[in-house]
Amino acid sequence: MFKSFKKFFVTSLVAILALSAIAPSASAAEHQFIDVNSNYDEAVSFLFEFDLIKGKTTTSFGTDLNLTRGDAAVILANVLGLDVENAPSAGFKDLNSRVKGAVNALTEAKIISGVTKDEFRPDLLLSRGAMAKFLNLGFGLENYAETTPFTDAVGVFTPHIEALYGTGITNGKTPTTFGTNDNIKRGEFANLLYNTILFSIYLPFAESATILSPTTLEIKMEEAAPKELTAADIADMFYIEAYFKDGSVKELEKVDSSLSADRITLTIEFSVNSSLEGKKGKIEIDGINEIDFDFTTPAVQPVETE
Repeated sequence: MFKSFKKFFVTSLVAILALSAIAPSASAAEHQFIDVNSNYDEAVSFLFEFDLIKGKTTTSFGTDLNLTRGDAAVILANVLGLDVENAPSAGFKDLNSRVKGAVNALTEAKIISGVTKDEFRPDLLLSRGAMAKFLNLGFGLENYAETTPFTDAVGVFTPHIEALYGTGITNGKTPTTFGTNDNIKRGEFANLLYNTILFSIYLPFAESATILSPTTLEIKMEEAAPKELTAADIADMFYIEAYFKDGSVKELEKVDSSLSADRITLTIEFSVNSSLEGKKGKIEIDGINEIDFDFTTPAVQPVETE
């Protein structure tokens, strides 16, 4: 599930972030919600910008309102990019048209379950313990679980709370309580969902880069690329533009890529149409890294001697 989430989310997220030349934590959409204060603005702005969450009205996010199970399902299915149109019926008889596709898709993916065999109860308020389950199973955080200091992290939600705690996504409501049975508010959910996305998603960053030829660029990344992603996947996460001396700008078209054995160095080959041959200017990677190039001077040919 998490792998499919990456492929869906990275495609849209990275493209927009690269075009904006910003890091994920710096995202700032122009939402109009007057009830979103500084505690929630970064998370709500991020989720709103990428159309992952909506307000209760055009001017109210409903920050302090309790979140229902149905609303949480719709948001989570949207974030994970699940096929809500074609998911088989989960058999719940209490689903309206707004939540039905999301609940069916999440149930098929074994992320959520009903309150009973026949009822999902979409209007029931979501507890913080159930929220932990949604996020843990949705993003595949099981391997990060750590024993918590929370005295109320007991019962069926224990492993899910431990997963969120182990990732650092949450530290609980107090040093010793998670608030397992408390209803979660929309603002709280936005923050936790945002933190989960930032923890889960891999975004490569260029530590340095070298232009090897008019059609070849080498990027040394800050950390090794995950094994489940191909060189092409990683290359697609970088937005690379050439700024030419004549004032024109062009996005460079990638046609091939490869990773070093340690998965830190990425080599990208550009198309003939994106060749820098005979040109001068600079390359920008994600609007941050700048490398000057000058291929206007022909290479000096060695003089043959007898």
